[in-house]
Amino acid sequence: MKILYILLFFILLFSCKQEADNGIKIDLTQKKTKIRYSEFVDSVSYLTLYSNDSCIVSQIRQLYVDSSYIILSDRNGNGICVFQNNKLLCNIAHYGRGPQEFITITGFCLDKSNKHICIYDNESRKLVKYTYNGAFVGKYPLPDLMRSFTNVKGKFICIQPAYLRKMRSGIWTTDSEGKFGKVLVPENSDNVYEALYPHYFNYNDEGISYYDRYDNRLFFITPDSAYLKYRFNLIPAMPRALKRNEDKGVQDYFMLATCYDFEKYILLFYGSTKEFYQVLYNKADSTYRVTEDLVNDLLPDDKNEVSEHYIDPYTLAVEMSAEENDYNLHLQILHIKK
Repeated sequence: MKILYILLFFILLFSCKQEADNGIKIDLTQKKTKIRYSEFVDSVSYLTLYSNDSCIVSQIRQLYVDSSYIILSDRNGNGICVFQNNKLLCNIAHYGRGPQEFITITGFCLDKSNKHICIYDNESRKLVKYTYNGAFVGKYPLPDLMRSFTNVKGKFICIQPAYLRKMRSGIWTTDSEGKFGKVLVPENSDNVYEALYPHYFNYNDEGISYYDRYDNRLFFITPDSAYLKYRFNLIPAMPRALKRNEDKGVQDYFMLATCYDFEKYILLFYGSTKEFYQVLYNKADSTYRVTEDLVNDLLPDDKNEVSEHYIDPYTLAVEMSAEENDYNLHLQILHIKK
């Protein structure tokens, strides 16, 4: 009998270890229930950014906050808009091929240490910097192709999730002038398929939360290191055979679209070619719920949601619709439960 108990103990231990190795189970085929924002939001406030007809933002693409500054890019090519104390300070829209210009804004970030706005121009493979007041600082070569980047404590964290033959892939750092530093997350030659997404990470002043869409891992990354926070066992996840093929897509399998890593919750958005689901994961008790009906029940009745933007582990900003000829930006600020 004693031997039987010992065997049962080791079987249980092995099964628990196997479950831990596989990660946290997220089964998108399970029963769906409606999820309301009021379930994970503690309070709501509202903010207006006062603009004018010389700087019309059709839809916010990226948004950063630094003290009294709110700095954002427009999805339809109107450059970078800088607001100080909620009033428009300047609009950086220097498109062109001149020495102080950029061809396109592939992405931008803030170097808060130096109060610089940093624009990555994929067309010219250049990094272009301006002050918060819009003054030109410098232009630096950045030969590596990347899908997104940001700056933490004066260093750039560069992201190229899909494997690119004979080019740098994975996540790496550069110095303030774009010179290569070190690899933080190595490339994986199996990850050939690539889909483009609006958000690749959640930023805070200490580092970024980054969700590896291929292996469903959530990292916290600083300029010095990357450590694994969570591993998810997604069902049904994209099989490796499809990851290795750049043309076939996700088909009936699922891949992450967006992730919000809050202090107490993780809100995950998964999509296939046919369906789109949202998952609310509670870090405190390791439970989750799946929905195809995520509702912002805190939105005013006369407003529609235009876009969402992660500010920090406690804050989500929602861009709301405006009336015709209203050039101001109206934000709903959701303060997440702690």
